[in-house]
Amino acid sequence: MLSRRNFILSALAAGAAAGTYGLYRAKHTLPPPDPAAEERFRQLQDALLAHNGISAVSRFFNLTDPGLRVHVIEAGAGEPVLFVHGGNSVAASWTPLLARFHSRFHLYAPDRPGCGLTTKFSYIDVALRPHAVAFLCGVMDSLSLSRAALVANSMGGYFSLVFALAHPQRVSKLVLIGEPAGSAPTSSLSHRMIGTRILNTALYLTVLKPGPEAVRNGLKRLRVANLARVPGDYLECLTAGAMIPGAVESWLTMVERAFSPPGAGLLHGASTLTYALRPELSTLQPPTLFLWGERDPFGPPKLGQEMARLVPVGRCEVIPEAGHLPWLDQPDLCARLIESFLG
Repeated sequence: MLSRRNFILSALAAGAAAGTYGLYRAKHTLPPPDPAAEERFRQLQDALLAHNGISAVSRFFNLTDPGLRVHVIEAGAGEPVLFVHGGNSVAASWTPLLARFHSRFHLYAPDRPGCGLTTKFSYIDVALRPHAVAFLCGVMDSLSLSRAALVANSMGGYFSLVFALAHPQRVSKLVLIGEPAGSAPTSSLSHRMIGTRILNTALYLTVLKPGPEAVRNGLKRLRVANLARVPGDYLECLTAGAMIPGAVESWLTMVERAFSPPGAGLLHGASTLTYALRPELSTLQPPTLFLWGERDPFGPPKLGQEMARLVPVGRCEVIPEAGHLPWLDQPDLCARLIESFLG
């Protein structure tokens, strides 16, 4: 595993080494679709769900705003719960929770724009907040969901927060599991590095090049407290999703918009995401539960506790020995807390 110091040194070395090719790739042009890569991912996703006892179907529909084809995993029956994944992840990353909830709730898990089997998407010149609201509104409309509970992680947490602020009548309850993206006053150095044009290209051509090792290192360094808790077929599925052509470009353009907007510096970047929503949290109508890993590298639990106090009906639970994806470190505890909250 790379230490933070070694990661930074490797990143700087990669940036210097990539040089001309990094400049050539700097626009993050989306490559053409690769049906073979998508089919491999789909097979691994379906196998992962089946291995966990989840009888799920894949649904596809077209949105006009934003214009893309969206993939959604659907399973179970009962009250609707919409799962919104984070970062450069996929809907199948929710498998440990889907396995614990599909017998009680009607579950929907979309691949966010640029992820999994949803159309690859460039965030260049995209205003992130209205995009997030429009995407979730389009997904719920396409699923004929007038109202649902939302369970969200990281960037999906930001998407869900701004959607709940814009359309409170459509969100029965809100669960934010893991740090919602940009909860701290300043963006993390790792996010600002990945959000810096040319440097991020160099990183993803070298030390962060998609593959099994990069996925394992990313989980171990930034997302889970104990990698041994993550099953092999789960890692294989995430790796296949990360290797679909266009996934990297979609991710990097999103991070550039989110963590390195025009005028932001590499060393000092004020958060423009969840932290900037704090003045609005007193108007957040849905009851809200923050589930925060005590070892989340993107921010300490006190950030969630502070936000929970700003929400009219909110509380924060700290998940012991857990990182940014608490349901991988402590799936049973997270499931109990969520189920009790959704009630």
